[in-house]
Amino acid sequence: MYTSYKYTLSNLLREKSDPKTKDWWENYVKGSAPFLGVKMAGIRSVVHQWHKEYIAGYLDMDQQVDLALALFEGENTEEKLAGTIYLQEILLPANAVMCPRDLYQFAALFTNGYIYDWNVCDWFCVKVLGSLIKKEGDLCASGISAWKSSKNLWQARASLVAFVPVAEKAEYYPLIESACQTIIMRQERFAKTAVGWILRDISKYNQPFVKRVVTKNISDFSVESLNNALKYFEADEKKYYRQLLKDA
Repeated sequence: MYTSYKYTLSNLLREKSDPKTKDWWENYVKGSAPFLGVKMAGIRSVVHQWHKEYIAGYLDMDQQVDLALALFEGENTEEKLAGTIYLQEILLPANAVMCPRDLYQFAALFTNGYIYDWNVCDWFCVKVLGSLIKKEGDLCASGISAWKSSKNLWQARASLVAFVPVAEKAEYYPLIESACQTIIMRQERFAKTAVGWILRDISKYNQPFVKRVVTKNISDFSVESLNNALKYFEADEKKYYRQLLKDA
């Protein structure tokens, strides 16, 4: 379904592709995903052009949400990023995307293997899931936080990265702390770096919270994730927690 719409988008993206950009992207993600070679500004302009000329007026909003999700099935990263931009910049402002109605469809992007690298995962989390938490609050936040127990690494990572846009909101800290305690125990690098990232951003607003989470879970931190969590701390505090990790 939606094959012709996806094919049109793919062709528009290919028209903007560039071998040097492809090499840059694939080097940036260390070969973890394939690219056509389109810069982000180009992806954004294509999505808006495609929507205006081929989608708006032809598909209703529910169909457009289905189409946006179907873009994640594309082989190349730019198609997945196009799906993210479509959701964030067109469908969210139109109130076409809602939690918890659409949450199971978002989860399926991970469990079906359509989101499988940190780049697409983090774009989707920050731009779409984070925007939904901002818009809809606790009910959406709780549903996303529950992903912390997912066997799928990227879905579990999403349960924390989605909260980066609301890092200043203390009402979400209990959910974030619970997810940190679960995810930091995983051995995968991108599980532990999710913890470091969210704690780093929270430390701009509430360092005592970060200290508590780090202290309680210090033996499970990697050096990388700890350094990230402590990025905005004073030098003597960084030294203290690094020593705490060595002694754990």
